[in-house]
Amino acid sequence: MLHNGIAIFFSLVVVIVLFNKRFRLSQQWRATVTPLASIIGSGFLIVAPLLHATMGKWALAGIVVLSLFSLALGATIRFNILHAEQYLVENPNGSIAKLEQVGQWFLGGAYAISVAFYISLFSAFVFDRLGIENLYIVRVATTAVLLSIMAVAWIRGAKGLEAIELYAVTIKLSIIVGVLVALFTYDISTGKAWFEHSATQSLSKFEIISMLAGMLMVTQGFETTRFMGAEYSATQRIKAVKYSQGIAIVLYVIFIGLTCPIFLEFPIVELNETTISHTLGKAVWVLPILLLIAATASQLSAALADTIGGGGLVRELLKSKISTNMGYMLVVILAIILVWTSNVFEIINFASKGFALYYLVQTLITIMLLLKYQNKTGRVWLKIIGSAFIAASLVFVILWSVPAPHG
Repeated sequence: MLHNGIAIFFSLVVVIVLFNKRFRLSQQWRATVTPLASIIGSGFLIVAPLLHATMGKWALAGIVVLSLFSLALGATIRFNILHAEQYLVENPNGSIAKLEQVGQWFLGGAYAISVAFYISLFSAFVFDRLGIENLYIVRVATTAVLLSIMAVAWIRGAKGLEAIELYAVTIKLSIIVGVLVALFTYDISTGKAWFEHSATQSLSKFEIISMLAGMLMVTQGFETTRFMGAEYSATQRIKAVKYSQGIAIVLYVIFIGLTCPIFLEFPIVELNETTISHTLGKAVWVLPILLLIAATASQLSAALADTIGGGGLVRELLKSKISTNMGYMLVVILAIILVWTSNVFEIINFASKGFALYYLVQTLITIMLLLKYQNKTGRVWLKIIGSAFIAASLVFVILWSVPAPHG
């Protein structure tokens, strides 16, 4: 009961703090909320079982590698906010502008894949609590939710979305902090060993790296700042990238570390969408309930956000040949197709490849802008070499990343 009480108490404390007027009315916090909502929306629910199943006692190292890679990608996005956006305005018909448009097509597809993932994960958590395991029923219900989201996007559009995200992120962050504190007290009180659990199956180093590459999506979300220029300044958006990534990475690293003793005591028997809920529930019974609330709040808001973002992006790319509502419909139709043809881990891998394609384009734009510098100092050449390494890593994600085994 002590661990349950701690989880609930600290969740309430964080809710009170984040609903404080200073936070709610802060322009910088509002700018940070959108990318933060995307980064920790789904990844927090799925990343722990994925890493522990594929890497065992090296799971913490896995999230550190993913985090460092995402920070490098974040630096690319920040550079392009500062330099590429103005260049694109001044050179709307140049090669960089054409490359930017290609990247937006990739991003539109990745958004649709993300919507499928968010709602599949949402349905998995809800139906797991209801004790319904029939895959056909779950997919029918997931399709119904996706169609409902399309209707909301069709009728309401982007109006009020930021407010929804603000409340969803507040609930989600409060629950995450409560979960982390409860796990910390549980680990200390039980005295279980750290970093001694094994992966669920023996994998080669290449297989582990390929699966780790397939998890790129769990760190994605910071790129949304590229499309918030109408509401926030470049300075605010650059800070939003830093703050959202910083908060998410700290939470991810602490979470993976604290779950190491849990997965030693309760080894993974079956790897699926709700493994984290079942495993943590064996340690502290209130955690699955809190995670269900977090899943409900975050997945629905994130799916609505990506539906609206993807639909608007498709309309813009087609030069208004279709309505924005038709853009929403295309995003949802692709999401429905994925729901009926793929499991959640396969969808994660598809999304990782889609976002990797977008990041690759952004990295190439960074390299092209750096090469245009007349005065190429040692620092500029270092950025070019670093960007080239990032680009090569993204090519690996696109070509060789694979989903973790489901089941």
